[in-house]
Amino acid sequence: MRTNALKQLHNKKYKPSNKLIKYIDAYWSIENVSKNSISIPIVPDGCMDIIYKNGDLIFVGAMIESKIVEILPFDYSFGIRFKPAIFPHLVKIDSNKYINEVVSLEFLSQDLFNQIIINKNDELQTVDYLNQLFELLFEKIELNQKIIKAIDKIINHRGNISLKELEGYIDLSNRQLQRLFQNYLGYSPKKFCNIVRFFDLFKELIKNNTDNLSSKAYEFGYCDQSHLNKEFKKFSNLFPTHELMSIFYKTK
Repeated sequence: MRTNALKQLHNKKYKPSNKLIKYIDAYWSIENVSKNSISIPIVPDGCMDIIYKNGDLIFVGAMIESKIVEILPFDYSFGIRFKPAIFPHLVKIDSNKYINEVVSLEFLSQDLFNQIIINKNDELQTVDYLNQLFELLFEKIELNQKIIKAIDKIINHRGNISLKELEGYIDLSNRQLQRLFQNYLGYSPKKFCNIVRFFDLFKELIKNNTDNLSSKAYEFGYCDQSHLNKEFKKFSNLFPTHELMSIFYKTK
């Protein structure tokens, strides 16, 4: 896979309405306009998605490792990316059960499945419709403020925060904190910290195409480049310099 393959993938991203900023990270679409299949790595970011693909609506649980996804010729997908811990407020699920899993949305919620309408030919109309739909749905939902505060704290610290500090900040014991994250994300707060740190590094590499990974190791809280490489591979199944990552940033 080479960087020029990215030119064959038409990517679009839309912000949610102001009322949905704290619930939805983004609406997005991707279409392979070439006659060739294109494989891309999808990396963990702490989010859960609803994706319209090939006429079906699927739910993608939170990821703890990368998946290599093959996008077939002329494939089209439209997604709703929910911020960490938000989707289980909307649809009651056992978050741990759906780690790295892809299932039909109809299986989780027939009601939500019936309400979501995607118009491939008019994405702006789709975004407007989804904004109206989710604004109504989230008006009826009260968020667990403990998990929201904990997640915001971790993200603001780019994943570099101790569990002791986190426990004190939201006034929970370690056991309560662990249970909270298992309920709403499906994994531990420590795992979420590591994913946030990894994803921040990943975004930095995309933005700046840096070759100096040793300096980035210290900047992002890793002990050294070896530690960075080990953690990067844990979540992406690839080293930062693997050529498959070149679809996103320069690897050499």
